[in-house]
Amino acid sequence: MTTQNIYQQAVRDIYEAIAGETAVKTIKAQYNAVIEGRTATHETDVYWEFTDGDITYKTIIQAKEQVSLGELFTFLRIVRDIPGQVMGVIVTQPVYKKDIKDMAANAGIILYELFAPLAADVWEPVIGNVQINVDKAWVKEAKEQAGLGDELIQMNANPKYTFIYDESGNCVDSVQGVFDHYGKQSNAPADKLQTVVHTFAKSVFLQTNHELVPFIKLDNITFDLEFVNTNQMPGEEMLTQVLDKTLKYFGH
Repeated sequence: MTTQNIYQQAVRDIYEAIAGETAVKTIKAQYNAVIEGRTATHETDVYWEFTDGDITYKTIIQAKEQVSLGELFTFLRIVRDIPGQVMGVIVTQPVYKKDIKDMAANAGIILYELFAPLAADVWEPVIGNVQINVDKAWVKEAKEQAGLGDELIQMNANPKYTFIYDESGNCVDSVQGVFDHYGKQSNAPADKLQTVVHTFAKSVFLQTNHELVPFIKLDNITFDLEFVNTNQMPGEEMLTQVLDKTLKYFGH
């Protein structure tokens, strides 16, 4: 993805997130919009008109790889030519010039600054729907021998700190270690959501908090594994920031 497309995609993500926004009521949302101003017709990447129930707000959003004072003046003229409570948003790379940042802040223009990623895609494993399944028959027999009946035996619920032991009581792995193994082995970009059932070649055990049954036998661990591109900022998050800054600017 080129640098320019990063900002264009971010604007597209913001636009797509508008459909799910419930904090305010959307009146109109347009992509590649043409807007009628007081003196001229203007084109912008996104036009969003919404109301909080009392006031109607208008937001125009534009992607720009770089922002100069000249481009900021041009954008400001568009913002001021549209009647009503209008906020301008420019999605761009970080701006370091104080005069540009000050002018934007005073004029009611949000500079939404994004850092271009160092790599096109960075995939990270996401684990969900974890089930740690014990050997029920083994546990039942161990509880009967200890005279515990139906008493529950508590284990550590946090996978990161749940360790796995062999028959001699030696720590051989952890639940988090199992997750990490699959996260490293998979071909990340090509994989969709998958359900993993991890079994063990030898008998392994989990430590408990019970004095009479300090270990219980582990059967398998099942979990969902998905890879997420961490260079993609959720449109919902960006839209929320735009909305909050718009309402604050107009004294909501």
